[in-house]
Amino acid sequence: MIRRFWFYTHVAVFVSIMVFLIGVFSLHHDGVSKQLAISATTPLPVIVVTPELTTTTFGVFDVSSGAMLVAGGKDTIVPIASVAKLFAGAALVSHGPLNATTTIHFADLEAEGGAGKLTHGDEYSYQELLFPLLLESSNDAAATLGRASKGVILEKMNTLSQSVGATDTLFTDPSGFSDDTVSTVNDLQVLVASVYRNQPHVFDITLLPQYIGTQTGWMNNNPFVGLEGYKGGKHGYTTAAGRTAVAVFNEEIDGRTLTLGYIILGSTNLKADMQILRDSVHNSATEN
Repeated sequence: MIRRFWFYTHVAVFVSIMVFLIGVFSLHHDGVSKQLAISATTPLPVIVVTPELTTTTFGVFDVSSGAMLVAGGKDTIVPIASVAKLFAGAALVSHGPLNATTTIHFADLEAEGGAGKLTHGDEYSYQELLFPLLLESSNDAAATLGRASKGVILEKMNTLSQSVGATDTLFTDPSGFSDDTVSTVNDLQVLVASVYRNQPHVFDITLLPQYIGTQTGWMNNNPFVGLEGYKGGKHGYTTAAGRTAVAVFNEEIDGRTLTLGYIILGSTNLKADMQILRDSVHNSATEN
């Protein structure tokens, strides 16, 4: 009787998660299509004054056309920290199987930091591990998925970068903790646009303020959650990378809606730099 109850409980939880993901994918896909259609036919703003940030490596681009509105150090190859997890999530969603399960090993918990609240012996589906990966930026979740997939997720992350022409990008681990996981503003522009278009449900997860799973819950620690127009993204930090972020916002400019991507690498004040970039788009722009 206990085993039967356990089985039906887990089936119910799995079905609920699937319904949620299908729902948010459908809603986001419709929204993405409409916003990109608007953006593709709308004149883009021109940033008149280059913003002064705590970093010289940044960019703002139109997600639909790929046009860069303003950028600094766009070809500079630098570590990207946990921004890499966005692409680990995309690789997992694209190549699954999401319903596969794995048990947390002691070795998985040796990753830097304790985010994710994973415990040795707990069993999770790959799908559920997306939530600590993307909401709490769990290195343990990244290590677990990398180990459980036998390196396939890391392989597919690099396949993604190659397929979109991001030739200066290299993923050496799914978490981005390694200083050798690097990219550029130019490369992240095409990578972010690709994931936003083709795996929009990954961005949907990054919008959640929290998620309650079968064994624990996870809070979203992204500093941009709740800001007006925010459509998702990922941030990170290591000593070598500094503070990093990629984010998508719907910006209302002169009665028009533009879907813009923001990239900040090597920052010392992520929230302030993002605000400066967004203000530059709104206040220092003129139409072509």
